[in-house]
Amino acid sequence: MADFDPSVPQSFIKGLRDSETSINASDELKDLLNPSISARQMSPPISGTIKKRLNREYEYFWARDLNGQDADHSRVEMLRGDGWEYATTKDVQMATEDTVKGRDKEGFSNEIRSGDRRLMKIPMMRWREMRKAQNLEAIAQTHPAGRGGEGSPMGVGNTLPGVRTYLSDETVEQIRGRAVTGEGGNASVARVQK
Repeated sequence: MADFDPSVPQSFIKGLRDSETSINASDELKDLLNPSISARQMSPPISGTIKKRLNREYEYFWARDLNGQDADHSRVEMLRGDGWEYATTKDVQMATEDTVKGRDKEGFSNEIRSGDRRLMKIPMMRWREMRKAQNLEAIAQTHPAGRGGEGSPMGVGNTLPGVRTYLSDETVEQIRGRAVTGEGGNASVARVQK
């Protein structure tokens, strides 16, 4: 096979040639490189995919909303208490129509669901406020303020308390070369001599 599929990145083909892997190594590799085989997904469109956002003033979220014999609407009700509303067909156009339930004469529905999930919406500013609070919390967790007013980024020493760590200009191979193993061979803990 002289020609390769143009959708396969040239860097991948170069790496393949550099590794001296046979192009005939497996049927899957042959299929990947074969330009006469087109890459097509076998799965139908995901039922939860929004095809088009008609109302860009909102952010959308799939919330857990169990129906049936053991119905549980607690997650949806918690979100509604925090400012979320049900998304409607005036807000979004779905990729598959089976996600839209109970349309009226004009085609309107406020029940868009995929299995045990219901599409909710929240004003974009409230979404941004929530995401900012989450990001600030993540920063606070990685930059603890316990060491001064500003805090400092966590390092390896923070994640492994009591274990001595140090920076080295040596390569991993040089450190491995200095490692001494106990009587148990690889099963024992290696100690690096300083």
